[in-house]
Amino acid sequence: MANSTRRMSLTTFLLLSCTSMTAAFSPSTYKTTSRHVTASTTLNVESPSSPPSPFSLVGPSQDLLTLFNDQVTKEFSASQFYLSASIWFDNSDWEGMASYMLAESEEERGHALQFVEFANKRNIPIKLQGLDVPTSAWDSPEDVWRDILELERANTSSLLRVAEAANQCQDYAVLAFLNPFHMEQVNAESTISTIIAKVADENKTPGLLRQLDHELGLEAGQEGGIN
Repeated sequence: MANSTRRMSLTTFLLLSCTSMTAAFSPSTYKTTSRHVTASTTLNVESPSSPPSPFSLVGPSQDLLTLFNDQVTKEFSASQFYLSASIWFDNSDWEGMASYMLAESEEERGHALQFVEFANKRNIPIKLQGLDVPTSAWDSPEDVWRDILELERANTSSLLRVAEAANQCQDYAVLAFLNPFHMEQVNAESTISTIIAKVADENKTPGLLRQLDHELGLEAGQEGGIN
């Protein structure tokens, strides 16, 4: 009797275990469990953040993009201005100064193309703008050089504004790109100021202007103008 009772209990236990396992792995139970797991997983997954720019901690600002684009225009405008000065000097029989200005015109155009090349590498949008007609009439060589000095000073200020905008948005690649241009501006303003001083001394030392014209012509041929 005891053995019969034990066999019935064991049989009942096995039947109940099988029933529980069948229910646990039934299609309806599996679908419900899967939905819960999926929902839980979805809720805990966070969207990956955008990778930081390799050149800027926060990305270029709109102000920087605008100023950078404007600088391209200023470099092309400077090239046109130097070309106009070259034509004036040539027509006035100052061949050395004409060559010097022509070399400077080519250099300023090269600067503009450097900005365009850098912008393309950085995916900075560039939209070419119209250029103002440069001055073409002066009364004397000194007037030309004084206008050139003002041109360079304006370009210096423009480059500093681009640098300031780059600094504010921590775009270190743009800052590094601009550094050589800042040094060129220092040299250009210093050189032109010295030339103006020599041109102004023409009244005190007759023939000095012709000597300067010769020297500038040689410099333009050897070094390509202001460095």
